Amino acid sequence: MSWIHKLYDTYENCKSEVGVIKDEKTPLLPVAHSTQNAQIEVVLNGAGDFLRARLLNKNEGTTVIPVNEDSAARGNGILPHPLCDKLQYIAGDYADYVDKKKSEEFYEKYIKQLEDWCKSQYCNKKVNAIYRYLRMKVLISDLINQKLLICDDNGRLAKGVKLGTIAQEDAFVRFRVEIPGEVQSAVWLDPEVYRDYTDYYLSLQKDVDLCYVKGKTVPCSEKHPSKVRNTGDKAKLISANDESGFTYRGRLSDKKQVVSIGYEISQKAHNALRWLIDKQGYKNGDQVIVAWGTKNQDLPGLLEDTQDSIFGEEEIPAISTEKDFATRLNHAIAGYGCDLDTKAEVVIMALDAATTGRLSITYYREIGAWDFLKRLEHWHSTCSWKHTYKKVSDGADEKGKEKYKYIMFYGAPSPKDIAFAAYSDKVSDKLKKATVERLLTCIVDSAKIPYDIVNSAINRASNPVSMEKWEWEKTLSIACALVKKYRHDKFKEEWSMSLDENLRDRSYLFGRLLATAQQIEEYALSMTGEKRETNAERLMHQFKLHPYKTWGIITDKLRPYIARLGPKGASLTELMTRINSMLTYENFTSLRQLEDSYILGYYCQRQVFIDEKNKRIDEKQKKKLEMIKGEENINE
Repeated sequence: MSWIHKLYDTYENCKSEVGVIKDEKTPLLPVAHSTQNAQIEVVLNGAGDFLRARLLNKNEGTTVIPVNEDSAARGNGILPHPLCDKLQYIAGDYADYVDKKKSEEFYEKYIKQLEDWCKSQYCNKKVNAIYRYLRMKVLISDLINQKLLICDDNGRLAKGVKLGTIAQEDAFVRFRVEIPGEVQSAVWLDPEVYRDYTDYYLSLQKDVDLCYVKGKTVPCSEKHPSKVRNTGDKAKLISANDESGFTYRGRLSDKKQVVSIGYEISQKAHNALRWLIDKQGYKNGDQVIVAWGTKNQDLPGLLEDTQDSIFGEEEIPAISTEKDFATRLNHAIAGYGCDLDTKAEVVIMALDAATTGRLSITYYREIGAWDFLKRLEHWHSTCSWKHTYKKVSDGADEKGKEKYKYIMFYGAPSPKDIAFAAYSDKVSDKLKKATVERLLTCIVDSAKIPYDIVNSAINRASNPVSMEKWEWEKTLSIACALVKKYRHDKFKEEWSMSLDENLRDRSYLFGRLLATAQQIEEYALSMTGEKRETNAERLMHQFKLHPYKTWGIITDKLRPYIARLGPKGASLTELMTRINSMLTYENFTSLRQLEDSYILGYYCQRQVFIDEKNKRIDEKQKKKLEMIKGEENINE
């Protein structure tokens, strides 16, 4: 029961966040409360008189409501919520406008439940005003007069009319009560209403038993909350529904023999988990992964790339080196550590559901916060590379439409981007979830990165003609990061992101040769304005498998381009000869396929050509600006 205990501790440490709604995120809910999307808001005064009502927009409908065990998990049957609910429960005149069986029973059960609260010592003046109004049975007629509900020719609520996506007869209603001197009129945001209902409902709990979490005899619950991952989630982490099929009957004669958890503890733990998932969880379909500090410490994101996880909103430097990146990373990690005490803990939990009703914990770890930061630093430093695929906002155009641009950053790719590089964007959700979970152990447990993922990314990067330019560039840089990480984990090797001209690794040198051949052909094509894939790109995958044989084909196809370049291509042909000379005869003619390091040599040599080209463009622009300034000075 460690996970539920940690969530309970988290709730207790974050009580100041209870009921606070930020950016339409799920708030940290009070005990015996849940959330619901409301369609109508009714405003009353302190005497329970109707003032006005309005329809709610989709983005403002999230409402915190009191619930009991039955209403929180209601399916079939008449199970009203204690305060805010659908029209069929709270409208005493519902039967006058809608043909529905047992309409009076829904209202009678609801109003009796509300009356019991109002007659208790925990009565709240705003709740009492709502009770006095609903007892008059005029809610639907008032909403019709406000033209929020539409009637047909027979005076009944018209069928087919919807409020958003909800039929008008099924609309959910919330309340405001305006009392002079009271700042907060919204009952779903009033801490006093939260407190009064929680105290009232806990006072009704009589079924006591030994709580396995606290080790004390307290009121316990057999109906644990759902809606863990989202408001429509029916799956439960704890369920004792074995009344048919008898999955466990024979081994256990009573569900209490399995586990017994206090109602309040269960509520706080589940509410904390909902809040954490919505606030900082990673979601991939049914899969959810969340990491948090039990004292709500500020922590880096677990499953994001280095820029989003470690540096966040920090401005990306225009120029950076590996040394600069390492220094920046160390400073950022140390900054997170400043807010931690020596006993701070971090919990990592992954959830997934095989069925609609059962939620499983597929991964769980508790580690010290400092260990967590060190392992995160290790991942981001050993899996780092230079990337240019990141898309960020670049303001808006004249029509107000948001524009985006691609930026360069140093760091580790996110697990989601690694899955993209290894299996493309058409990867199935099942494979993507499995990949992310396998990479999770590499980050948190410092496990070695699985080579099948690395190899898959290399194979895709070795086939540029099968992808668009941006997709291949992204796959290439991620593949390099994975190779660097793999070779560090397995062989303790340190590979640089910059070109090493003295390295004599066979595969690395062949990668450099391929990049040089590609550059020669690209340069020759640019002279005539021709744009197409080079032979080096077309034959890249074959080159990886059969380097000696394929290199002969590539060099034969290069001859006309070398001739076209003439003296302009002398430096490139000299470079190709120089790289060739670094390969021994045995290595050059060997029939062995290239190792993964070839992609590093290819990338680094190609990046040198790109940097030189960008430098030439910058120098041309600089000279052009100097000429313009010179002309302006002469004119003056």
